[in-house]
Amino acid sequence: MTIPLILDTDPGVDDFFCFAVVCAFRDVFDLKAVTAMGGNNTTAVTSKNAQRILNLFHRDVPVSYGADSYLTEPFGEPVVSAHGHNGLGEVEIPDPGIPLDPLRAWDKIHAEAEKNEGLQLLTVAPLTNVAMALIRYPDLKQKIAGITMMGGSQLVGNVTPYGEANVTHDVFAMEKVLESGIMTTMIGLDITSQCTISLNEFDAMSEHLNPEVRSIMRQLIAFRHGEAMHDAVSAAAMVDPGFLKFRNAKARIEMASTLSYGRIWLEDSEAETGFRYAYEVDVPAYKQIFAKMISSLEEKL
Repeated sequence: MTIPLILDTDPGVDDFFCFAVVCAFRDVFDLKAVTAMGGNNTTAVTSKNAQRILNLFHRDVPVSYGADSYLTEPFGEPVVSAHGHNGLGEVEIPDPGIPLDPLRAWDKIHAEAEKNEGLQLLTVAPLTNVAMALIRYPDLKQKIAGITMMGGSQLVGNVTPYGEANVTHDVFAMEKVLESGIMTTMIGLDITSQCTISLNEFDAMSEHLNPEVRSIMRQLIAFRHGEAMHDAVSAAAMVDPGFLKFRNAKARIEMASTLSYGRIWLEDSEAETGFRYAYEVDVPAYKQIFAKMISSLEEKL
């Protein structure tokens, strides 16, 4: 049985590979919608990027326009060093020229939750869209079966010493998600950073991939100089979580300390808490999932 899914994203170089996993494993995911927001670039750019990627992977899935700012502050400048001026590492992907879904992201999340029992969210962006949905629709927390998020870190941050971008850029949104009680699985930066795929490894596993897609993926891997494609790891965790080890925890978000701003403090628990985090990763097993994703795309494209 497939997972009814909404992908909440801000594409984004590593977001591209998250899309690839979700689009490749159609036996796992029933992708109902994509909700986009800014951060890596403006929401206008990321929404169109989402449409470009879906079209590249031959998926007719609606894209909803999300937040134009974080809950309490505006977006920063586009993250050119990590995502290029166009959000996709300067790689040009054709625009399908189709309209966005008429529903805004938070309304789309609620509408799909109303229609699809067991709906899950895969979030690889700041959690603003999800928080907006929870604020506008108090009943939503009973209708979402789970959230898998790429975000947070236990060891080191990438925007503050301990704060990872998807959490730290909108700590109030993260707090709203934690308060909701929705079962949340955190795949943190300390885990995803270990899951690198080099160009040599990619070349060895993608010889028969559609040439256009292969070229785009090669360019994106090269653009990031071998850095892990973090968001893809969270999607892989939904495909086969066996490559990760998890702990249940009570979680809270640090909002006061300058040094630890954006850190998710975790108190491990033997009991179910509604929150769990990955603390150990089998990198070779992750690479097997990535290779299986490539093989699946070879068959579909």
